Amino acid sequence: MASVCFKVLAFILMIAFGYLMKARHILQQEDSQILMKIIINITMPAALISGFRTFSIDVSLFFALAIGFGMNLLLLAAGWIYSVRKDGETRALYLLNTPSYNIGNFVLPFVQGFLPSSAVLCLCMFDAGNNPFGAGITYSAACSVSGGSQRLSIRHILRTLFHSPPFLAYFIMLVLYLPGIRLPDEFFDLCTLFGQGNAFLAMFTLGLIFEWHLTREDLREVAQILGLRYLLCLAAAAVVFLLTPFDLVIRQTLCLCLIGPVTTLAIPFGLSCGCKQSMIAALSSVSMAASFVLSLISLLLWA
Repeated sequence: MASVCFKVLAFILMIAFGYLMKARHILQQEDSQILMKIIINITMPAALISGFRTFSIDVSLFFALAIGFGMNLLLLAAGWIYSVRKDGETRALYLLNTPSYNIGNFVLPFVQGFLPSSAVLCLCMFDAGNNPFGAGITYSAACSVSGGSQRLSIRHILRTLFHSPPFLAYFIMLVLYLPGIRLPDEFFDLCTLFGQGNAFLAMFTLGLIFEWHLTREDLREVAQILGLRYLLCLAAAAVVFLLTPFDLVIRQTLCLCLIGPVTTLAIPFGLSCGCKQSMIAALSSVSMAASFVLSLISLLLWA
């Protein structure tokens, strides 16, 4: 318990430090874009690759992929049905913020910091099912109800995925490891060294981008969108944790993924669909805060 509490405090301090740097005008919110590029192109792929050091075929990994895809499909359907009587821009907010998860920048640091390295592979497979939705399926649905500027095709979604360094990292590693090709330990040592910075950079960046700009009239809509999302996600996490037969680490990893926040891609996609900027920012910030609290509670209960 003491070890978990220490790591929880460390994560909180990392986020607070990022927010303090912005509040003191030492860094600007725009600087987060540089940090995000470092995370996405260097530290996150390295952290994902390092998890393959102990890779072995396990049926639970394919279950994780199915959960990632199926849960997104369920959340997208729920957002579609629940918002059916609302205007186009509001419906787009539901379709962008009810499904999809920010796995790499948010959930991965928790898995790195609190669970064994083998948990990273489960996270990767969940994200393989999650990525198509964050990369374009939800945006395509949002455009269809809001009259957005672009309709996305399957070709566009696949192109987006295969231009994503984290997705490419674990896709290539899977292609190598499924037929039994093993890379040298020195390669994993190097990736581990680079990947160790991912947790700090991700938490620090969260503090740098955290914002709260929400008018009173928008509060109810934001509460309904995130209430629908987290009600279904918490129910799914409870089912996975209590009723599936897989190892404890696998169940814990899936639970952390299921209570993760909305993907950051919902912000530019929402702007493209003509959604209200203050609501987009509030949904992203509140989602991160809610997922952070839920993740910490889960980790403390498991300690």
